[in-house]
Amino acid sequence: MTRSAVDQPFALEGSVALITGGTRGIGAAVAEEFAEAGAEVIITGRRHSEALAVAERLAEKGARAHAVAYEASEPEAGRRLIEAVAGATSKLDILVNNAAILRPHSVGKLTEAEFDEVFGVNTRAAVFLCQAAHPLLIRSEVPAIVNVTAACAHQPMRGLGAYCASKAAMRNFTSTLAQEWAKDGIRVNALTPGSVATDMILPTDPEKRASFEEDMAEQNLMKRLAEPREIARAIRFLASPAASYMTGQTLVVDGGLLA
Repeated sequence: MTRSAVDQPFALEGSVALITGGTRGIGAAVAEEFAEAGAEVIITGRRHSEALAVAERLAEKGARAHAVAYEASEPEAGRRLIEAVAGATSKLDILVNNAAILRPHSVGKLTEAEFDEVFGVNTRAAVFLCQAAHPLLIRSEVPAIVNVTAACAHQPMRGLGAYCASKAAMRNFTSTLAQEWAKDGIRVNALTPGSVATDMILPTDPEKRASFEEDMAEQNLMKRLAEPREIARAIRFLASPAASYMTGQTLVVDGGLLA
């Protein structure tokens, strides 16, 4: 069997994919992975210049890539984003809800404003972006949504209560959307990454960074942090025809953290 025959179920040729939070970390890796698989990618970021830099880098490699500014915390942001997508491509096959914020605090120090911000970006924005994208997705022959959650959505962590709860809510919404939209042919799954080497979680100080990586690595069976591309490949699987019989599921890629 040729390599092309083996890879075909994982190909995204002809698909249009929207990736939120695509300027760095997992999101940027997903954009690159999807582009290499043949998809036309739309990358969002809070700053248009950062999203544009990723899109231009992919375009230099021959990919079809667009950049759109997207402030997930703003009301109606999802609707405006989908309007921009419709204007740029007229179709949408894949939606990856990856944009998120952390805001680490113990429950005793958590403010109402921080709680609203975390749930607003991590849960509300993703849910209503799915809602806004539904009319475009139902026109696709192979529509798929992938919601990026977190290991603490399964096993809560002290100091990250709001973040963990917001991601657990997205796991629940993933199942609900899968049930409600199965009749429309839309597959909805979630991807739970373990500890990933991204700027979102790693300290900027070199010494603290090394110590943090070592401590985090010790918590999983593989004794290392994941590279963003390792997570992106799993997201590509969920978005591709290779996962055509999967919906309403959460795929855990965590190096054995939750084992």
